[in-house]
Amino acid sequence: MRSYFHCHTSRFARRKAVWLTLIGSVFAEAAVISFIILFFGMFGSENSAPSPVLAFAAAGSVIIGLALCLFTAFSADRKAARHSRYTYADIQLKFAAVSLYAGDARINGYPTVFRDLYVIPFGTFVSAEPSENGRNIMIRGKIRKYSMDSDFLGYHVRGGDCEFDRMWLNVGCFEELDEAVIPASFGRPESLCKALTEAKKRYGEMPPPKKYVFREADFVRRRPKKRVMPDNLDYSRNWK
Repeated sequence: MRSYFHCHTSRFARRKAVWLTLIGSVFAEAAVISFIILFFGMFGSENSAPSPVLAFAAAGSVIIGLALCLFTAFSADRKAARHSRYTYADIQLKFAAVSLYAGDARINGYPTVFRDLYVIPFGTFVSAEPSENGRNIMIRGKIRKYSMDSDFLGYHVRGGDCEFDRMWLNVGCFEELDEAVIPASFGRPESLCKALTEAKKRYGEMPPPKKYVFREADFVRRRPKKRVMPDNLDYSRNWK
């Protein structure tokens, strides 16, 4: 059973290819039309002079089209890299965590990445199934949603459970949901739903923790030996 699902960024590559094709074709056609009009204006008649407006239009179409293509490619690659790093689904022994990249901004001059983190305890997890259009995953149960700076959402797994690095997140600063709609960013949504269902079943088959009861007679009580300092001990503390 898979326990970690990476974000599939192939859709960003497809979108980048579509936008580059559209932008490039539109501005290429504008440049070609401007050059054709400029060419026939220069050589169509002896007294005609080349139009500077058409010359600037042709050159501007090329420059603007190239700039937009570069900006589109940079934005798509940046977004794909952000999702590849911050969008994932992590299934542990007692809980599942689904992290979604929610954008970034500059705060006080420093770049800040925001995330939506869904913590799904298997003790209150009910079901997970794809939506009708197959673009989302419907997760039902008592789910904790955290929406904040990505640096605050670091956690460790202790005993199969989630423990945040910032202790105040373990007791508050979250929104409790009965149903969470997760974008299907991890390939086929059926795979993640199946993994969550199997993890819930495995959690239900876990034996309860053993409780040990000790009687007072089970312990041998010994008095600790008293440390006796020698009389001739020379001890000095030098504060420098």
